[in-house]
Amino acid sequence: MTINLENRREIDFGLIKNATGKHPRTFTELLHITKLSRKTLNLRLQELCKERVLIKYDGGYRLNGSLQIEDKGKDFVKGFSNGFHNKKLRTGLMLIAFMITFSTSGYVLAKFLTPPQQYIETQPAILGNFTMSLYINNVKDLYAWQAVIIFNSSELKVLEVLPGVFLNVSYPYFVSATDVIDNGIFLGGTLCGNVPGANGSGELATVTFGYFVDNYEEPTLALKQGFLETEIVDSTGSPIVLNESTMPTFTPLQK
Repeated sequence: MTINLENRREIDFGLIKNATGKHPRTFTELLHITKLSRKTLNLRLQELCKERVLIKYDGGYRLNGSLQIEDKGKDFVKGFSNGFHNKKLRTGLMLIAFMITFSTSGYVLAKFLTPPQQYIETQPAILGNFTMSLYINNVKDLYAWQAVIIFNSSELKVLEVLPGVFLNVSYPYFVSATDVIDNGIFLGGTLCGNVPGANGSGELATVTFGYFVDNYEEPTLALKQGFLETEIVDSTGSPIVLNESTMPTFTPLQK
């Protein structure tokens, strides 16, 4: 990910919030933990205190205890669309909000989702790879979506996930996670702001898998797995009915 000024600011905020999440930290402690310059750290602390994300406590700084995780996620999602303001978000969309809010950079998210090195070393050799396409058909006013993909992790491994061109969004408005469900990957994407949804058909995402065995079972799209569901939402925040016409498909990418 290209690091611009806004990304750098959000990364700095993430470092500070992570450092102060469990107990208060002094300015000197934050200097050592975040590796930020004295001037930059001072500016970031002033901003976070002004927004009441941090509060000064006993000579140090700590996260404001009144800001609960669920509230943060909801506040972030409010920026997606005015239509979401007074509507109850579904579980999966709240998960997207949680991931966006607390994974302040692509690097942090990737690091969080990467298995320990020991696990990587004990995996069998990857014999080859293939790419699957998540495609939406004949949809009207698509604003946000989420999908649950199921696969056998003893046979397959996710190598790369890329957003499709239909909504034309990228991180943080496109997310993926392989550690929220067993033998599966959770994908999601959303537009941002008071804009109309997309109409027609197009690619939502592509997923490249590596395979450990030649006779692997192909990944499939699941309507529901655990507490997660495959779902599409319009610009008013209302679910779009999934039927034979609008149901997303997950098939091998045609080369």
